[in-house]
Amino acid sequence: MKRLFHSVIAPLRRALMSGAGPAVRGRFLTGVSFAVFFSTLYPLPSTLSAQSGGQPAQFMSYGAGARGLGMGGAFFAVADDASASYWNPAALIMLEKKEATAMQASLFADTTLNFFTYANPTASRGTWALSMTQLKSTGFEKIEITPNPAGDEIIDIKSLGTFDNTERAFAFSWGREVSDKLSFGVMAKNISRRLDTSKDSFNAIDIAMLQKFSKIYRMAMGIQNVFSIVSGDTDDKLPLTLKLGQALSLFKGGLVFGFDIAKPQSAAMNWRFGGEYWLMSWSALRFGVMGAPAIQEADFGVGIKYRNFGFDVAQGVHALGSTTRFSVTMRMGRSNRAKHEKEVRDIIRQAMQYFKSGYFTKAIAKLKSALDSDPGNNDIRRMISRLELAVGYVPDATGGEEVPTLTRRGIISYVDGNDLRTAVNVLRHAFNKAPKNDRLLSLLNMVEKEANLSELTRPPEGPQIFTYIDQRTYDARQSIYDGKYDLAMKRAQDILDLEPNNETALEIMGSAFYLMDQKDKAGVMWEKVLEINPNNKIVRQFLKQTK
Repeated sequence: MKRLFHSVIAPLRRALMSGAGPAVRGRFLTGVSFAVFFSTLYPLPSTLSAQSGGQPAQFMSYGAGARGLGMGGAFFAVADDASASYWNPAALIMLEKKEATAMQASLFADTTLNFFTYANPTASRGTWALSMTQLKSTGFEKIEITPNPAGDEIIDIKSLGTFDNTERAFAFSWGREVSDKLSFGVMAKNISRRLDTSKDSFNAIDIAMLQKFSKIYRMAMGIQNVFSIVSGDTDDKLPLTLKLGQALSLFKGGLVFGFDIAKPQSAAMNWRFGGEYWLMSWSALRFGVMGAPAIQEADFGVGIKYRNFGFDVAQGVHALGSTTRFSVTMRMGRSNRAKHEKEVRDIIRQAMQYFKSGYFTKAIAKLKSALDSDPGNNDIRRMISRLELAVGYVPDATGGEEVPTLTRRGIISYVDGNDLRTAVNVLRHAFNKAPKNDRLLSLLNMVEKEANLSELTRPPEGPQIFTYIDQRTYDARQSIYDGKYDLAMKRAQDILDLEPNNETALEIMGSAFYLMDQKDKAGVMWEKVLEINPNNKIVRQFLKQTK
């Protein structure tokens, strides 16, 4: 590019300085005007370019998509459509369907800016996108000058036709959620420039993140050109650029505001602010301003959408006049969010089938698979945590026999977590049927501790046929003998939780009430005993003492 400039502009400048004729001056001024035009084009208006220090690939900071440009380019944290592949790759995770966007902007003097992107959400909570951005100017006059070797005067000027200036970028973008509130993205891009026969290219990497602090506020940060390689006819280097964006979404997304700031290396900071208001579900109004630091451009735009199609128009007003941008968007296929949610539901359904059948280890494996697909699902995370505790004692409880059935019911109740007392009672019943099962006892004790029970179930003492009910009955009677009537009632209640019609437990509870001088309650307990066993003569004698 330097070679072309000196071969064309420098001789013209010397000719003008030496008093060349009006035709030469006209051609020279035409060349100068094009040079000034390119120095002021990216980003618009000219003052903004001056603030950037004339850095390479400025067309990549112009913007993409009429929707974002209608908001003044304040779209870094707002982006939730396919143009996020340009603005912020971390925001690609906002897309629910496959989406394609194309934009065309007519600038000045046969100069156009075109943008196309295709974004594809995947089942792995990530979205990839391909994009192309191109700035092209045509109709530059190419001339050949023959100077006098003996002096500065020009012997001949010959027109060689016209040439074009083209700057083009191809990019691959990828964004992925790491949680329901945080996502990261990366863009790999190739930027090429061609001015007549001079050409060069840049390969660079951008990184970005998006943090959702709430349903109405999110923030984005990014670094552009964090890594770059240059090749071709240039000494230029892509500037390292830091970006920060904020988005505020009100009225369920009906009103959105965006504010971005960017600081290119060796250039002044610039800022952008804009808003979007959806009049109805299908039509929107937009506005925006950009500055560096004074306001340099004002933008406004409109957008409509119908089913899977969208059309946006943006108008920019600045010192050089105004520019119009059009873009169309098409969404395709089934909603990725709906598809993803169905996949998670199917996995959970399989997990619950294993869970209810007592295949707890298989259930955990399925639940972990569901959590990998939906890491923000705290219900699944909690279920895995509680089930892993239970599986540490009882890996599985399958079959239709009484003990595994009771164990399964107890673990299901424990994992549910809404009624630990029920879980304790069912597991106690299971242990009463299998008093030699040490693993079951350990599980029962763990659940009893979590239920904050002061007295834990212990292994039966005495003969091998001594069951949990036998042990509890013995303990309750012993408490009566020791004068610990409250404890006796508690131990009797433990029995009644498992066997509501246990005659002995009702008798002990009645005795405890009687000894606590609560004869009415004692009478109620003993009457229940007689309902169960009318031939209980001892209790009938006790009952007479309450009247």
